[in-house]
Formats: sequence, C-alpha cells, structure tokens
Amino acid sequence: MIPDWMEKNPGYADLAVSGRRSHSFLGKSIRHMKKTISEELVTEYYARSRGLLQGIDPRVKLISAVSLIILAGITRSISVLLGLWAITILLMFCSGLPVFTLQKRIWGLLPLFSLLVALPGMFNLITDGSPWLVLHLPDSIFITKQGLLAGIFLFLRVGISVSLGVLLTITTPINKLLKSLRIIGVPVLFVMIIEMSYRYLSMLLNISIEMFEARHVRTVGKISPGTQRVQLGSSIAALFARSMAVSEEVYQAMTARCYTGEAVIADNMKLGRFDLAAIVLVVIIITSALMGGPYVG
Repeated sequence: MIPDWMEKNPGYADLAVSGRRSHSFLGKSIRHMKKTISEELVTEYYARSRGLLQGIDPRVKLISAVSLIILAGITRSISVLLGLWAITILLMFCSGLPVFTLQKRIWGLLPLFSLLVALPGMFNLITDGSPWLVLHLPDSIFITKQGLLAGIFLFLRVGISVSLGVLLTITTPINKLLKSLRIIGVPVLFVMIIEMSYRYLSMLLNISIEMFEARHVRTVGKISPGTQRVQLGSSIAALFARSMAVSEEVYQAMTARCYTGEAVIADNMKLGRFDLAAIVLVVIIITSALMGGPYVG
C-alpha cells in the first residue's frame, strides 16, 4: 500500500504538466529550459521523419529558401506574397508537420510585432496619401491607404521569410544543414562557430537544468527575494566556472580527434531526380513572379 504522501506530486512535478505551476524563480527557470530542450528534440524528430521536404537535398532546400525569401522581399504584389504563403502551408502539410501549431507560432510573434512597429508609419503624419480611416482626434489625423499597404507588405514579408526559415531548419538535420552551408561557400570559421554554439548551448542547458533541479529539490518552504538573488548569483558563478571547464575539455577532445572545422556527415549528399524537379519548380515560381512586371518594384 502506497502512503498518501507518496502519491502526491512533489513541488517540481508540476513543471512538465499543465495546471498549477511553480511561481518561484527556480521553477520558472527549470520549466523554460526544459521547454527549450523539448523543442530541440521535436525539431530533430521532424527532421528525421519521412516527408516531402525531408527527402530533398539540404543544398537544394537552402538555395531555394534563400531565393524565395529574396523574392518575398522584392515583390510588390500581395498576390505573390499570398501565393508564397500558400506554398509554405502546402509544404508543411506534405512534410508531416503540425501546420496549425507552426502557423500560430510563426504569425503570432515576429510578423505581429513588425506590424505593431509599422503602425505609426500608417498615419498621414509620416506617410502622405489618400485617407483610408479618419480618426476624429482631430480630423486632420488619419490612416492612409499607402501606409496601410506598406504595413501589410511588411507583415506578409516577415511572416513568409520566417515560415521559409522554419521549414528549412525543421526538416533538415543540423549536421546536414551545416554541411550544405559549407558547400555553397560559407567560410569554415563561420560554420564552425555556428556548430560549436549550437552544440555547446545544448550542453549548457542540460548542465543548467541539473544545477537548478538540484537546488530546487533541496529547497524547503518559501525563500525571501533577497535569498533568491543570492542563490541566483552563486548559481551563475558556478555555471560560468563549470562551463569554462567543460569548454576546455571539449577543445582538448576536438584537438585529439583532429577536428578541422569541417562539418562531417555519415552519408554523402547527391542530387537525384526529385532534387532536380524541386530546382525546376522553384525556378518556375521565381521566373513567373519576376516576369509579371508590376510584381517587382
């Protein structure tokens, strides 16, 4: 028979489930760090699953994504931007990705923030043009059609660019993505910095979770804000010292294994018929938009 006190969830158990959450600094820190680790694992899961974009060569995906982002930045047609948005939704669906969840996260953050930033530029005080919405405070202040159109363009361009970037990263393993960066001419030093930062941040998050969980399970009762700040300072100092020691160990291990800065993968990337078809399709899309005349300004 299990005692009643053992069946109750401990204070740290509510960090991974919905409902009542810990409002302490340690609890919030552990919850956010675990969320970051979980998102990284989910990204790796989708990148290694079977889908439309997962089967395309990473170099083709990288060049295609960059080309479509440039197209979204120079086009002056809302129909082209909406078409690119529809293409991203179709690619997410065909790649087995959670379309609704990704769309909610993509369009609810950076694009919405950019629209709020562009809101002052919609008024006639900054952008001249014909009235679209007159605000009676006073009547001389109104939102212009030209300013509203510029804000919509900014909103769509940011959202589509973020969508294409998410599609690239969530459907490509990190080692293949770094290898494709090197193949298209990105300097070795830049690729090595990205690779080391990605690997080291993941390891640093795991170390931080271990430290904060150890502190959390040893904390009894409520702690005053002053004590929490003291604990935070000591944790930061300990984490810094441990990260320096780990970085030295990682450097020695890389040197012993003759690491040269090149991203290494087990299988060689070769272009197939499906990759060539994807290249042709992207070229057709870009050419159709550029040949439209008013699409590019």
